[in-house]
Amino acid sequence: MALEQRQYQVQTEAQLLKLSPLQLMTTKLLELPIVELEQRVKDEAIDNITLETGVAPDHEGEEYDDERKAADSDGEIYDDEREAPNPEGEEDSEYSDEYGNNSNYDDQYDSDELPVYSQNGSGEDKQEYVIGETVSFVDSLMEQLVDFDLTAHQRTLVEYLINSLNDNGFIENPLYRIADEMLFQHNIETTEEELEEALKVLQQFDPAGIGARDTRECLLLQIDRKMNDKEHLLGDKYFLLEEGRTIVADHYELFVNNNTEKLSRLLNISPARLKLIFDELKKLNLHPGLALTESARDRVSTAVPDFIVETDENGQISCRLNNGELPTMRINREYVNQLKAYEQTERKLSRSEQDFVTYTRNKIDSAKLFIEAVRQRNNTLLKTMNAIIALQKQFFQTQDPDDLQPLILKDVAEKAGFDISTVSRVRNSKHCMIDGHIYPLTFFFKQSRINAQGETLDADKTKSAIKQLIETEDKTAPLADGQIAELLSKQGINIKRRTVAKYRDEMGIPPVQKRLSL
Repeated sequence: MALEQRQYQVQTEAQLLKLSPLQLMTTKLLELPIVELEQRVKDEAIDNITLETGVAPDHEGEEYDDERKAADSDGEIYDDEREAPNPEGEEDSEYSDEYGNNSNYDDQYDSDELPVYSQNGSGEDKQEYVIGETVSFVDSLMEQLVDFDLTAHQRTLVEYLINSLNDNGFIENPLYRIADEMLFQHNIETTEEELEEALKVLQQFDPAGIGARDTRECLLLQIDRKMNDKEHLLGDKYFLLEEGRTIVADHYELFVNNNTEKLSRLLNISPARLKLIFDELKKLNLHPGLALTESARDRVSTAVPDFIVETDENGQISCRLNNGELPTMRINREYVNQLKAYEQTERKLSRSEQDFVTYTRNKIDSAKLFIEAVRQRNNTLLKTMNAIIALQKQFFQTQDPDDLQPLILKDVAEKAGFDISTVSRVRNSKHCMIDGHIYPLTFFFKQSRINAQGETLDADKTKSAIKQLIETEDKTAPLADGQIAELLSKQGINIKRRTVAKYRDEMGIPPVQKRLSL
């Protein structure tokens, strides 16, 4: 017997979270740092013809006087009869209707009720700060070209080789392939021999080892550079380097595999002498490109603080938003007046006029939504930052990293009265300037954990101790995670081996097998 299929209508109850347009917009803007917000405002003004940005025209100055007087201490403007928006992004009563279809349109968009966003000043608080006074990898090498007497063609070849270096400062492609690439992609004729001469020039640049084609050549370049500076080599170092050069040049495989026994026998060198040679070779840099502080694809980084925090001699702390170059935003009154004229007319509107009314109404609603979202973003940012200051007050007063208290997102969320996800959005990609010093917001969040003995451990200090042990270890016999745990216990830091492994992975430090030095 065939089964009979039937359809049934069932009614069930379920709780669903539906965000309002204002909440969605505020959430998106909350993630943006000030520089990206400035661009977002510019894009919105281009896309929405009813959204005006910049200083109000002269003939409208009187109309905005009352609004400017309503500016709050953070530089935001609210209408006298309206309250500041809910900091948690809850839906405002003005948005309770379906987006773009407000039936009481005349009351909502009365010329005296139009929302305006403004700020005190004209972006004078905006400051950019260089993070690290560094130049790019490529620029540092290009600056050294002036030290060599080169023809225009030779200079072109050296410049091309500089731009062909990888992040470690090595030339990866064979020279004949680079010659073909220059011809077919850039119409520059050259030969492998010319490139070889250009590479010899590049290999004289600082730091030593730049332009090597492999690790072996990199080590030899550095050894030769040191040996050429013989007068600055003290004691037996010149002869140690000389013997080390023989090992790298003629017995590289044994050197790489750390086969000290066979090397000692082949070269008739005592194990003690071989250890001294290896100690000198360990001082060489296997990644000379990293010594130039940044890779070729990186440039000088700048940060614009989203918060300006200042302290005085009495320990008082003040915080304000850096509004940067955010312009004044308002809804264009001409469009509002045209819309009112059409809505109040008694004649029947044509199809094109109806389209204009619908289009303009939606654009004005969108502009108002955007202005309110910017206000709520700023309010949320300030409340979150003030919560961080309250929880890390001692650090803000002393700016001593040892005064940082354990802090997680949940702590700030409870203090500010927000959800954890909201605090997370504020923390990401934001910076704070304290008395001229700039910090990423992530700096103020500090982990802690409880060990098996019930002791509270500072995760950052534990990681620092692990890093210190690894940096000072014997690279020919690096420390295993268990050994590190034992050494930490002698310092009063009692953690398990697996915790050491976890922290080591978080810091990007490879395991013991991969830390074994050549």
